[in-house]
Amino acid sequence: MSQVRIRIPEKIKPGEIVTVRALVSHPMEMMAFKGGKPVEKNYNFVHKVEATYNGRKVFEAATTQAVSQNPFVSFTVKADAPGVVKIVFHDTQGKTYEGQVEIKF
Repeated sequence: MSQVRIRIPEKIKPGEIVTVRALVSHPMEMMAFKGGKPVEKNYNFVHKVEATYNGRKVFEAATTQAVSQNPFVSFTVKADAPGVVKIVFHDTQGKTYEGQVEIKF
């Protein structure tokens, strides 16, 4: 079972720029080779990451199969109101892995 872990500072002031760090435990699949050539296949890896803050998109990234196992992302957001930061990791098999954290003043 995959899990998303998100970290933000313990104390946040209104208007502060906050660094959000997120890690997903994901069973990444490495490219296989046969006879020195890559095996053609739909490998399972995280290919897209999206984050919202109070429903507004604040971060989006596209990755390739070169992304590491258990991918980590970090981005900043201006904490202009109390609310929820939600992060969704999408893999190539159509599964999503979600996590969220609450920003409080």
